[in-house]
Amino acid sequence: MKTLISSDVRLLAGLIRKGGVVVFPTETVFGIGASSFNEEACKRIYKIKGRPSDNPLIAHFSTIEAIKSVCEVSEVAVRLLCEFAPGPITLVLPKKNLKVFPKEMPTLGVRIPKNPIIREWIEKCGSPISAPSANISGRPSLTRMTDVLRYFDGIVDGILVTEEPSLGIESTVVGLFEDPPVLLRPGSIESNELKRLIPNLVLPNSITERGEFVPPSPGMKYKHYSPKANVKLLPSETFVSKFLQCGNNSDTAWIGFSFAPAEGHDNPTHQFHPTRVKLVSSNWEYSSALYAFFEACDQLGIEAIYCEEPKEETGKEGLLNRLQKASEGN
Repeated sequence: MKTLISSDVRLLAGLIRKGGVVVFPTETVFGIGASSFNEEACKRIYKIKGRPSDNPLIAHFSTIEAIKSVCEVSEVAVRLLCEFAPGPITLVLPKKNLKVFPKEMPTLGVRIPKNPIIREWIEKCGSPISAPSANISGRPSLTRMTDVLRYFDGIVDGILVTEEPSLGIESTVVGLFEDPPVLLRPGSIESNELKRLIPNLVLPNSITERGEFVPPSPGMKYKHYSPKANVKLLPSETFVSKFLQCGNNSDTAWIGFSFAPAEGHDNPTHQFHPTRVKLVSSNWEYSSALYAFFEACDQLGIEAIYCEEPKEETGKEGLLNRLQKASEGN
């Protein structure tokens, strides 16, 4: 099929209104979306991704008022949206419009993307856009247009061209469908920020993340964010030791802060293929680079990716979650 690749929001909105599927960037990662009121189009997303049918989609809106037309929005939800949206926060709310996909679920994950061009596009679509991350199910989300084109050109109806994602990991998800509220998925908005507004927030290690249940949010039930290579998450000292021992192996790749045993030593990363060794300076840079690095490693046929644990600073919570999910079973 011919994929329309364009920055014209009117053309891409027209595809959605006709029942099409469109890939679009947000501030977090690329999404693959369809009208939340078109069940067949939303089901096609699952087929394209190979996504389990019980893994819900997040609906993207242009305004808080648009969310209110579909969901029950509590005072707590309004406070969170006013504080953090537009931006990388998703709230799982009780639905009041049961025509929204998926019709059988009583709750809906909602968020408002930060990019005003994406919000304009959603407005022109005439409906919320239900969209998971644009990737093959279980694999890393995509953050670069070059990767989007490789996977989805000729597969989807359209690709909206605007600013590429900068944060690099998916949104923070908070469940507000029961009391107390629950942090369902960590992200770049961290629990300490959320607790300023909702002090009784329940954290992920207090809830069930596996088992035979229908998850209210993506990222809870299935293996996620994993490249083909085996991901190994290591403490800093072990990471450096392993790198100095095995860094020359052509089937390994490395991402982290520390590639020398102590201050004052030359950093040896310049000796290696730049795609195999990624030096980052902060948790935010790490998050932004992570999925693109995983994708590049898979293109090289790397067998093992060694990842240094995040620093004890802001940005750790969501990054550590993604690294742990990627390394599960390895």
